[in-house]
Amino acid sequence: MNQSNDTKLHKVSIAVLVALGCLAAPNLYAQETDSLLEEEEEEVKEVVERIAITGSRIKREEFSNASPIQIISGDISRELGMFDTSEMLQSASQSAGQQIDNTFSGFVLDNGPGAATVGFRGLGAARTLVLVNGRRVAPAGVGGAPTSPDLNLIPSVLIDRIENLFDGASAVYGSDAIAGVSNIILRSNVEGFDFQATVAAPNEGGEQTILSAMYGMSGDNYSFNIAAEYNERRSQTFAESEYVNECTEFVYEGDDGNIYTDYRGIGPNTTPPDACDIFPLSNRMSIPFFGSVYRTEGSTNIGIPNWSDSTSGLGNAAFFPGFVTEVDTNGDGIIDNAIWDGNGDGFLDFNFQDPFYSLERSDYVNSRDWVSPLKRLSLYAHGDYLLQDDNDTRIFYEALYAQRDTNVFSPGGQLFEFVGAENPFNPCGTDIENGIDCRAGVGFPYGSQEVRPIVSIRGDRDTNVVDVSQYRLVGGVQGNLGILADVGEGNWTYEVSAIYSASKGDNSIIGINEANLLNSLDTSVRNADNSITCGTGSDGCVPVNLFSSNIYQEGGGTLTAAEGAYLFDSREISTEVKQTMLTGYITGDAFTLPWNNQIVPLVLGAEFRKDEIITDANPVAAEGLLWGYFSDEGADGSRNLKEVFFETEAPLLRGEKWAEELTVTASGRWTDETFYDPETTFSLKAIYRPTEWFTIRGTRGTSYRAPNLRERFLNGTSGFSTLSDPCVVPNSARISDPLDINSSETYDAAEDQRAQRILTACSANGIDPTSLGLQTATQDRFEAGTSTEVSTGGSESLAAERSVSETYGFIFEQPFTDAFDLTVSATWYDIRITDSVAEPSGGFIVANCYDNIDRPDGSSAFCGSINRDATTNRLQSIDASFINIGLEGSQGTDFNIYYEQDFIVGDNELSVSLDVQATKLKSAEQDILGDFDDNFGEPTYPEWRGGARLRIAYSDFRFNWSTRYIGKGEVDEPDDFDTYAPCDGLDVLCRPVYYTASYYTHSASINYSQDNWAVTVGVTNVFNEAPPKVDDAGVFSTRNIPLGVGYDLFGRTVFGTVSYSF
Repeated sequence: MNQSNDTKLHKVSIAVLVALGCLAAPNLYAQETDSLLEEEEEEVKEVVERIAITGSRIKREEFSNASPIQIISGDISRELGMFDTSEMLQSASQSAGQQIDNTFSGFVLDNGPGAATVGFRGLGAARTLVLVNGRRVAPAGVGGAPTSPDLNLIPSVLIDRIENLFDGASAVYGSDAIAGVSNIILRSNVEGFDFQATVAAPNEGGEQTILSAMYGMSGDNYSFNIAAEYNERRSQTFAESEYVNECTEFVYEGDDGNIYTDYRGIGPNTTPPDACDIFPLSNRMSIPFFGSVYRTEGSTNIGIPNWSDSTSGLGNAAFFPGFVTEVDTNGDGIIDNAIWDGNGDGFLDFNFQDPFYSLERSDYVNSRDWVSPLKRLSLYAHGDYLLQDDNDTRIFYEALYAQRDTNVFSPGGQLFEFVGAENPFNPCGTDIENGIDCRAGVGFPYGSQEVRPIVSIRGDRDTNVVDVSQYRLVGGVQGNLGILADVGEGNWTYEVSAIYSASKGDNSIIGINEANLLNSLDTSVRNADNSITCGTGSDGCVPVNLFSSNIYQEGGGTLTAAEGAYLFDSREISTEVKQTMLTGYITGDAFTLPWNNQIVPLVLGAEFRKDEIITDANPVAAEGLLWGYFSDEGADGSRNLKEVFFETEAPLLRGEKWAEELTVTASGRWTDETFYDPETTFSLKAIYRPTEWFTIRGTRGTSYRAPNLRERFLNGTSGFSTLSDPCVVPNSARISDPLDINSSETYDAAEDQRAQRILTACSANGIDPTSLGLQTATQDRFEAGTSTEVSTGGSESLAAERSVSETYGFIFEQPFTDAFDLTVSATWYDIRITDSVAEPSGGFIVANCYDNIDRPDGSSAFCGSINRDATTNRLQSIDASFINIGLEGSQGTDFNIYYEQDFIVGDNELSVSLDVQATKLKSAEQDILGDFDDNFGEPTYPEWRGGARLRIAYSDFRFNWSTRYIGKGEVDEPDDFDTYAPCDGLDVLCRPVYYTASYYTHSASINYSQDNWAVTVGVTNVFNEAPPKVDDAGVFSTRNIPLGVGYDLFGRTVFGTVSYSF
């Protein structure tokens, strides 16, 4: 990486911000102070002035706009303990589907580790447009090809409000605005200095500190603000979290209605069964045709020094008296297995529940980040200057610079590489010093053989270092068009602006170089002088002993200094995303309607946008040279979009009987993208108000989204995932001789629990599901779980997405009394996307081909993406590149109730307001190449989401209370009840819990304000409500907590804010 250039970029960005902040300085102090009367008049004007609402360039109020709009107050959100932009947005009831937050640090994400995004209506972040101050925000992130703006780069303390538009808006804003638009408005009304300090402290870990400062001043013809924010959040580790501090648990429901969690399948043990899953098991060695043996330093029960085994086949007790004991593993009184019992105590000779073996139980692995840390510095400046010429020309500018650092600690990755029979450290190599025939001790001599140690190494792929910076410069001029004064009804104005955004994301991770590891393992030899060497003698090779005691430690072993110097390598990738936009438009009064003299405004404009992405990946990243880590060549490319647009509005009726208002708004846009034919989008909106207190509104529009830079230009990434192959014969349906581990296996159809559709689909694709994986005289045995290469990349053959969005609703504003205000609204929405672009996962492709209810004959189009070994038919690779899958849609209803009333209590006014918002999802459908699926009712797509906020203000005090609700959810096809481990041996059948219960959280705060200072103290998650737990087998989760649903992650958190201004 070129760190010096990166540092220069940061310094230049900061210098630009400071320069912009001082741009108007020569003129600021020359202005005369207006009289007090003039200032008061200006304040009155500001009070009555309507704001320009997102979704139109025509000024509107929230409840008079045809489009469904929600306004989130930055002050109220912060008073309720929401100090991150992502939290403010993801708390909206319309934020359905999986939302990326700071618990996804251990997963491969489009924007890289530490990023946060938002997606409305369950349609993904790529289809929600994010604006800052009404102008598009460019993507930022690391890891090849970021697709969406990173909300962790937007300074949350500086947010004045967020205007969310829940409607397709391509006709107004261009590409990407399919599910909606989030317009983040930063503060611009600061006079003098303003300082704020915030501290938030969960019960344990994750403390957050935010410091901000703003300075602003304004006069008759200028305004100027500059601000800075520093935000630091410490990580919350697994051990510190109340929710994930133990292990991944078994969470099963019985057919008797009870929940079962104890893992009953371990066998007789000195430790009673508990709910913790023992997997992944570490500090073991896999011996082909034998199974795993486990490190027991200084002892053995099978004749392999320092290694012991756990179970043996039934009947072996007669062959190994005193060493093998037949046992009842599940406590049902029936002998069902046999264990190696070297000391004859009737228990396993080692404990699978010991953190030495059960990796997740170790203190070191539990020190990993549950919520990733964040350090962010933000600088912001904006201002304008009125030239005071005949056209009221105003020059404006805006600059934002943000940098975040995120170091994600996630140990627990395993290393499992084969060590050849000739390797001098292999304990099962009979031709080497101290090696033995490892299978001879159990009666089946074999000779030297390769083995596979399964271990975890500290320092191997456990720390992800991320640094992302972005700067955004906006400049423009606006004013009157006096030359057009006589055109139409006059009042013509113009605005021309330019935006330049650039982000740079650096990502590095240290891991074991696979090529160096293989070179060492495959070429190590013992010399005549008993020394061990490897390699060519000139390649720096260091013999690596994967059987040394220092490797086998609780939580992960360590390499020697020499081994580490040779094996550890740095994977580095740098991603730059640039965006240039030029926008110009004019607006004015085109004509008046002859029957009511109402003005018909007109907006005409044009826009140019250039998107660029450049990736610099070192060979370790591009070629995937780290063991067990994916390759990433990033993306390189650019595109241009040229657009013209219009908007107009016709107030057809005003003040008529049964027609207080009838207004129709129309907008359209023509888009010419570099790689696609020109497209047009339109929007029609209508408001009908029969009375002053009741409004009916509706919208219909089309939107357009050309494939983004990732979808088109991704050079290619690949990695290995353990996928379950449904075509492999399950263990339960295999018959073999337990006394001869070399015997061939046969198929037992009576014990095969697979659905007939799986057998049919496998056969239709040329796979024999009754023999695949069976051990024969010529074929080694293998099981369903297979490490499979999954590759993805951009595609030039993708079609652009088109969508149709419709919303219909009403607004009722109670007219019966002036004692209180009550507004009730409901909006029905329907969004349908055609040629939807998707990146299917490897697991989805396999399941869609072989376990497809809609296509049980194996005719799924995804079958062509699966490649198998030509000799064994074992899964080999899967092409998971972007494709157009077909139809995707979301339908539902938004509800809103707002109540406000003032009372006189004593000598002061008591103001009470209640804002209730809820969304009822009706469907979240996908038509995937002819296969229909509806995610409605699943944990990430619950039927109901909602929230309520109560605010009581009295004198200098404000009390806030908020309640958030996430409805229950369940996966489409829960497993059948069966004898799973938690109910094994009991008179009950059970199945994994693939559902979530309804979830509520509450937050409260008190604010005390004086003229120039204020204090807020509060608590989030007042009752310390824990997220619902699921079984990890069927719901995307970490340690049984579903991710991206919106559950509170930290537990009860106390926070406080102090502000001072002068």
